[in-house]
Amino acid sequence: MIGVILFVGLLVFALWRLLDQEADLRGTAADNMLWTISQAQVAAYQLDAALGRARHGEMSDDSLRLRYNVLLSRMALLEAGPQARYLETLGQRAEIESLAGEIRSQEAAFLDASAQTDGALHALLDDYAGATGRAANAAMVTQLEQIGGLLDRQHGAILQVIGAITAIVAIGSLISWRMLTSLQAEYRAQVSLMREREMREAYRGFVALVAHQFQTPLAAIDSSMQRILRKGDAMTRDEIQQRAGRVRGSVAQLTDLMRATRESVRLDAGQIEMQPTTCDICRELETARRSQLDAHPERMIHLEIGESVPATLVVDPVLLQQILDNLLSNALAYSPPNEPVTMQAEASAGRLRISVKDRGTGIPEAEMPMVFEPFFRTSNTTQTDGSGMGLHLSRQLTRLMGGDIHVQSSPGVGSTFVLDLPL
Repeated sequence: MIGVILFVGLLVFALWRLLDQEADLRGTAADNMLWTISQAQVAAYQLDAALGRARHGEMSDDSLRLRYNVLLSRMALLEAGPQARYLETLGQRAEIESLAGEIRSQEAAFLDASAQTDGALHALLDDYAGATGRAANAAMVTQLEQIGGLLDRQHGAILQVIGAITAIVAIGSLISWRMLTSLQAEYRAQVSLMREREMREAYRGFVALVAHQFQTPLAAIDSSMQRILRKGDAMTRDEIQQRAGRVRGSVAQLTDLMRATRESVRLDAGQIEMQPTTCDICRELETARRSQLDAHPERMIHLEIGESVPATLVVDPVLLQQILDNLLSNALAYSPPNEPVTMQAEASAGRLRISVKDRGTGIPEAEMPMVFEPFFRTSNTTQTDGSGMGLHLSRQLTRLMGGDIHVQSSPGVGSTFVLDLPL
């Protein structure tokens, strides 16, 4: 507020000084009497010359009267209020008005051309011209002094205006900086609030997920263990192994969920670093394929590698395997058991694109923007086990390596996840 007040005050001051100088210039022009005095002097000389020509019969009475009337008008102009006061300040008023009175008293002589035989009228006009000349010199000196003072005042005013403008710019910059700082602080606060809300929603979703996902495996563990406790002696070895297998499967499901959550926390904290290595692309793809087939020997995974794919790729092999495992396991989980999953690799424009295609239920169009959000699961996959963290982790890890993951999906047809990495 202080800055704004100073800004406005300095601006008003600068404008006032400019207007004040403009008024000084206008006032000086109004007070300039040099032209008026010089015109009276010129009229006196012209009448004196006309008298000489009239004496030799070279000028008519009408022309002589015209010259005399011009001189009278110039004398009357000098005797007007402002001009008379100005002559008074110069100390020339009394002499000029006295001579002007004598000229008027000799009007008849001035207008009778035949009477121009002596030099008395010439002497009177010379005296008037001399008096006006002295007044003109005094006016010029006065004007020069006034102009000098005016220039000094203008110089001072210009310096003041420049100083005021400089201060205005400085204060304006300060105000702008403060406004930008405030806007940045507000923006950071809004971003922090949005992140806090997102984290709150994420943790709320995680709690809901835990309540849902943990319930089924824990119930299975509890049911199996109660069965063993109640009928352990009467159960066959095969039945005990079957129950133990269910318990282990449920524990593995809980372990996967906790691992995915831990990895997400490490990513958010920046604790996962990429360790790039020159890798054999075909071998890495085949390793990921074989790993999933070992876990699901009854399923089919087709691997197609295009001719444009180079032999090697500089990438973190551990992170790449984790991403491919997530994409393949996700495709197998949501595809019918009798449908194969296809993994294709192509290269173009300096990019390697690995696509994993399934023939599952697909993703509703309205839910496509949320596919890579943590703990998110589509509305048509509630019957399939999952944590909702695999795709989120895969995209975060891919971006850590300078790439990204995109998805194309049609409900009822299937989904294709494309891993895009720089070569």
